[in-house]
Amino acid sequence: MLSITPEALDYIRKEENSIFLEMPKLIQNCCFDLQECPTVRFGIPRDPQNYEQRKIGDATVYVPARFPDNTPLTVTVNTFLGFRRLVLEGWNYC
Repeated sequence: MLSITPEALDYIRKEENSIFLEMPKLIQNCCFDLQECPTVRFGIPRDPQNYEQRKIGDATVYVPARFPDNTPLTVTVNTFLGFRRLVLEGWNYC
């Protein structure tokens, strides 16, 4: 289940844009599969046919069709040296 913190919703409102989760490549090995955490980006994905559009709060979010929906994940704001960006928390690598 995907949620968005109130601080992240405020940031999305200020940008006046939708967001999407960009999935990195899946690394498959004989013993395990590994996929890094998706990147949260502003705008509309290049291939919207592979995404599902959702409304979370008052934000429009494009979620990949192969996105796991069985774990609680949260979009939040991360600040580093005064720069703000949206990140996804709760992702398990394996």
